[in-house]
Amino acid sequence: MRKGYFAKSFLEIYFNREFSLSVLAFNLLTISGMTTGIVVAVLSTVTNAGAANININLGLAATGALLLYVVEKTKTYRIGSWIIIVTVFFIAFPVLFFTAGGYQSGMPSFFAVAIIFSAILLEKYQRIVVNTLEILLYSACCGIAYNRPDLVSSFPSEFDYVCDVIVGISVSGILLLLVVLIYVRFFYNKQLELQELIHELALRSETLERYDRMKSDFLATVAHEINTPLAVIAASSGDTLDLLNESPINSDEIRENQKVISRRIKLIDTIMLDLMDTVAIEHGRLSLSRQDTNLYTLLEEVCKAQFAQLDNAGNVLKFEMQPDLPKVWLDPARLEQVMTNLISNAVLHTRGGVITVKLEQIGRSQIVRVADTGDGMDAETAQVALKQYASTKADYWRHGIGLFVCRRIIVSHGGDIWIDSEKGKGTTISFSLREEPDNA
Repeated sequence: MRKGYFAKSFLEIYFNREFSLSVLAFNLLTISGMTTGIVVAVLSTVTNAGAANININLGLAATGALLLYVVEKTKTYRIGSWIIIVTVFFIAFPVLFFTAGGYQSGMPSFFAVAIIFSAILLEKYQRIVVNTLEILLYSACCGIAYNRPDLVSSFPSEFDYVCDVIVGISVSGILLLLVVLIYVRFFYNKQLELQELIHELALRSETLERYDRMKSDFLATVAHEINTPLAVIAASSGDTLDLLNESPINSDEIRENQKVISRRIKLIDTIMLDLMDTVAIEHGRLSLSRQDTNLYTLLEEVCKAQFAQLDNAGNVLKFEMQPDLPKVWLDPARLEQVMTNLISNAVLHTRGGVITVKLEQIGRSQIVRVADTGDGMDAETAQVALKQYASTKADYWRHGIGLFVCRRIIVSHGGDIWIDSEKGKGTTISFSLREEPDNA
């Protein structure tokens, strides 16, 4: 268990998948250098390669251990990379080349490893310059060894040469294989990150498109809401002007036109209030001024007043309200706004029908329902009607602004609001309000 924990901790510290490729290559190279230095020093002892070769390899192993520890603690991987390139690739490797058999040994394999790792550890022009210098340096070493063989320390036997070549090829091959595996893993992780990013961007794009459609629906809703009463106002005003030019003047018709204009102006005022509240909700500025309120009295007064101003389609207003209920801790102005919206919706979609306002107590909550016998909504519209800027093109319903504001007002009171509707059979919008204050 301890061995497994140690291995996991080791991999987490030095081969974390969050590391860049250059950091992973640095850690691999340093750890491999430590291991290789110790192994080669032992083999050099067995093959009598000489004290210089043994000491250099042990020194490289110790330097690698110290460098790995310091760089991991300070996170100075760029500086650590330059230390390895200068001290190992440019100094130690050429010295080892001449003290351990020259170009007939395994050192040319390590030269290739040095060039490849330098390309991974460095960036851009630094990589080009260092790789060029390494190629020139290692080529010069081979040329000098060929022309001055007396400068090269030879192994005692041909067997020692073969062993050194095998070690060089094996160690270099393993290092290159490991760096390829690390690169594949790094590339795979980047691909996963890229796929996740593409997925996230697709989701965000879809969200933005949805918001764009909502914005378009919202603007269409506002335009439709304001255009309808404006058209009625324009028609009534024009009719009034024509009536004023007649003789005798028909005061009753003019008075009726003014009532129509007054009702439509009231409707536009409600729409503009909803718009301002929508902005306030989006910025978290919807304010409440609560007080103990008799809900029965408030509903009766508001609904009668709004129905008288808004209805022009021969509807009947009925009340089915439970009397003598406890007062409710609410904002009267905001609740009046809610009821104005609900009555307005009911009147707008009911012709010659009945609009019923109900009030009942269930538990410690009071439930208000506004039911009409009008057009009704299909299931899809009813499901989204309380959501911001929702609308349907096939069956227009005024819920892009008003019902969204109603929902936020009721929710801010700690209540809930819901819709029961069926196409052609009317709509009932209900909401609940708790009798006790929020802090009770």
